[in-house]
Amino acid sequence: MSDPSLKATRRAVLLGSGAALASPAGAASRRAAAWKPKLSENLSDVEPSTLRWLKQLGCEHVVFQGTERVDSGRKGYWSLDDIAPVKKACEAAGLKLESMMLQQDLYRRTRFGQPGSEEEIENVCRTIRTVAEAGVPMLEWRWVLEFLWDQRVGYYNTGGRGGSTYRSFDYERVRSEPPLEGIGQVEEAELWDRLIRFARPVIAAAEKAGVRMSLHPNDPPVRSMRGAARLFYHPDKFRRFQKEVPSPANGMTFCQGTFTEMGINVLEEIRYFGKQNRIQLVHFRAVRGKVPRYTEVFIDEGDVDMLDAMKAYKDAGYAGLMVSDHTPRVESDTRWGHVGRAYSIGYLQALAHAAAKM
Repeated sequence: MSDPSLKATRRAVLLGSGAALASPAGAASRRAAAWKPKLSENLSDVEPSTLRWLKQLGCEHVVFQGTERVDSGRKGYWSLDDIAPVKKACEAAGLKLESMMLQQDLYRRTRFGQPGSEEEIENVCRTIRTVAEAGVPMLEWRWVLEFLWDQRVGYYNTGGRGGSTYRSFDYERVRSEPPLEGIGQVEEAELWDRLIRFARPVIAAAEKAGVRMSLHPNDPPVRSMRGAARLFYHPDKFRRFQKEVPSPANGMTFCQGTFTEMGINVLEEIRYFGKQNRIQLVHFRAVRGKVPRYTEVFIDEGDVDMLDAMKAYKDAGYAGLMVSDHTPRVESDTRWGHVGRAYSIGYLQALAHAAAKM
């Protein structure tokens, strides 16, 4: 026979546990514990060693930026055969392919207002349908005429803590430089018209296919670069774009470093776009300074309190993809920055854990 006192004890424990779970404090605790963003990193390749590195750091999701060679046959669009090796490599490593970068070469003529843009737009829509068929939920993209990261657009290296190397920007270095060869001068109104002609059919195709499009802001966030306009140098430009192309598929990459460079209230913008369900991907990196001069620094020494930022994403209900993005160059690192990025990912893990408990 069972002991009645043991039954009473078990009943008391169960009732007590139920009361705790039903209490507001218990519910809040469960909600906090359940919050966890999808931590990853912007990968330049999906080689087995890279994917093992990502898995070893506790990440389960892949954000693949280095897609220059996906269209190996230079067809102008992606086929299932193009995407299959990427997805297979991720799955073999026990990771989920969540996002791929739509390379700007696929819509170059459209960005430059050249003949053949209609064919490019159709090929991009075809790529979106293929991505959906392959089971990849998101495409990241950019809208800028040039995509450079060196002295031609005002970047240069500076010394950082312990002899590390930072990347800095100074607009004065290029303010008086002539237009870049092959780009020339382009007014904002013209570039905006090209964008809308491209985005309306492309976003419509994405919405129909169930693919989310994540637009990255212009970095550096200046109005023009050597005579060529840039559009996404301020949060208001995203608000305008989302109003003109009002689709749930029309989302954004909240590059926290770039938004910091804009000199705006980063936490307010996290909450605004997060609550609007517009953030699809976060680049969680640190910057010291703002346009016209700034420096990309280690994740723990920028102008924005990173714990406050992590809490802002949580408060806004964002629990999607989050990567560390750029990193200073540290001793004995690889060209891509495995060591620096590993430090940033560890920091991200700790911040997310702390924010979940608050």
